Amino acid sequence: MMRIAVKSFVVLMLVAAAVGCDDQVVQPKPSGYYRIDLPTRKYEQWKSNCPFEFKVSDQSEVLESKKNNEDCYFDLSYPDFNATVYLSYLPVKNNLKSLVDQEYDLREKHNAFSTGVSERLYKDEQNKVSAMLFDLKGVKAATPLQFFITDSVNHFFRGALYFYNSPNNDSLSPVIKYIREDIDTLVASFKWKQ
Repeated sequence: MMRIAVKSFVVLMLVAAAVGCDDQVVQPKPSGYYRIDLPTRKYEQWKSNCPFEFKVSDQSEVLESKKNNEDCYFDLSYPDFNATVYLSYLPVKNNLKSLVDQEYDLREKHNAFSTGVSERLYKDEQNKVSAMLFDLKGVKAATPLQFFITDSVNHFFRGALYFYNSPNNDSLSPVIKYIREDIDTLVASFKWKQ
C-alpha cells in the first residue's frame, strides 16, 4: 500500500510539473542605467569684473572659486548633476605657447584613461575668439570635456568638466551631452571686453 502511494505521489508530481510549466525561458535582464530626466533651460548673459562675458544656462550657478585667490577663477556648478565646470582666466604675458602646451599636457594625462579624444576648433574672427574643445571618450576618463579660449594676444580662458562620483561616462552620457551643449553655447557667446 505504501508503495502504491509513493508511486502515485511521484506520478502526480511529474504530471503537475509537466502541466505547470510553460515554454517561457527565464532570462536575466541586461544591465542598464537609471533614466535621467534633463530639465529645459534658458541662457542668460553672465558678466563680471573680468575681461570677458558669456551666456550660461539657468540650470547652472556661477560661483567664485574657493580653491584659488585669483580674481577670475569660477566654478560653473550643476548641483542637480553633481558636476562642476572649473573656469579660470589668465592674462597672456608672452606665455601663450606655454599656456596652450599646458592644456595639451593636461589633455594627455586624461587621455591615458580614455579611449580617444576628438578636438573641435571654434573661431569667431569678429570677436577675436579662438577656442579648442576636447571631448574625451571612455568610461574611466576623469573629465569628459575640456576647452580653452584665447584672443592669441592678451587673454587665455580655460575650463574642464568634473563629476563628483566615480567616472563612468557611459551612464553619464545624457548629462555629458547636456553640459556639452551648455559649453558650446558658452564658447559661441564668449566675448572679450574692450
